[in-house]
Amino acid sequence: MPNYAPPDEDAKYFAKFKHHNDAVRDLTPGMRERATQALKDGASVSQLAKLTGLTPEVFRRIAREAGVERRRPPTVVAAKDAHAAKEEGDG
Repeated sequence: MPNYAPPDEDAKYFAKFKHHNDAVRDLTPGMRERATQALKDGASVSQLAKLTGLTPEVFRRIAREAGVERRRPPTVVAAKDAHAAKEEGDG
């Protein structure tokens, strides 16, 4: 296998990416702890998503793992239930 040496600009970019990736790995446990407490204190998954740049689903998982009660029923399940109820009425 040939020895690969990226151009200087690419090497700098890869090093920068690695630095940020390592930082995310280091910060993630603390963020999860803080997010868990924030969810227990009443923060919404959307609020935490906006603050962190992560998706709401990340915080939904954290909330489920921590046993935090939902603030509202899941939208997708509610929509499926409504659709099923409509079909039962049509039959």
